[in-house]
Amino acid sequence: MPYSRAIAIFTDLDGTLLDHDTYSWDAARPALDRVKLLGIPLIAVSSKTLAELEHLNQTSQLFDGLIAENGGVIWLRGTMEQHGPSIETIDTARDQIKGAVNVPLGSFRTVSPEVIALETGLPLEDAIRAGQRHCSDPLIWQPSAKDVAKGREIAARWSLNLTKGGRFHTLCGPSNKGHAMKRMLERLMVLNRDDTSETPIKHFTTIALGDSPNDIPMLAEADFAVQIPQKHRSRTAPLLEHSNLQLAPHPGPEGWNAAVNAILDEITNTNKNSEVLHG
Repeated sequence: MPYSRAIAIFTDLDGTLLDHDTYSWDAARPALDRVKLLGIPLIAVSSKTLAELEHLNQTSQLFDGLIAENGGVIWLRGTMEQHGPSIETIDTARDQIKGAVNVPLGSFRTVSPEVIALETGLPLEDAIRAGQRHCSDPLIWQPSAKDVAKGREIAARWSLNLTKGGRFHTLCGPSNKGHAMKRMLERLMVLNRDDTSETPIKHFTTIALGDSPNDIPMLAEADFAVQIPQKHRSRTAPLLEHSNLQLAPHPGPEGWNAAVNAILDEITNTNKNSEVLHG
């Protein structure tokens, strides 16, 4: 169906919409219900694999589109685009990093699902999905600053990045969450034009929410950027300079809920009309 409002929301998952420890989004339910009621497309933007995001969406029905592996994979209405590097390139670079650093190094592509489950706290079936990667590989290591610098140097030789997320350094291509966000907006506008005879949407007002350095390109592209404070840190420094950067009042889904409702109050006329909308 056509989107009823020229607003689009792009959200990181772990530590942002999903609680860092429990992976629950229950505290964000009031805002999520409001977004759905208003017909606003909600896009998951994550370092997770497409298999993980598809499974999450099958059970939750939260998202209109999926951006996986830090922008390397884009999925919308059953059509996938891969913008990330080949997995062969990822494997070669990872093996070179392993040989160059002074600490043991594994990755989601080289360890068993049981190890992924131990490292992430995921159930085994979810850990299996986490290992089904198209164009990126989270590293399992305890690096020094020197190791990280060496890893980034080797990654660059292969036109790759070593990007720090909330839990892992991930080896990935130059595509990022910001590039993927722009591409997803193009696809949303095409779909809206095809779905309705009314005047098509030419510009979406964008809201982006994230908590980690790998979210910076996405936050930088947004009209409204929301930084979610990390749960187990006492202080939160701004991730970037942005003319409209907001710091959510709480970590995880509780902060997500408060920030999204506050922004929707500002840019729509639905504020304070119903307790159902605000929870």
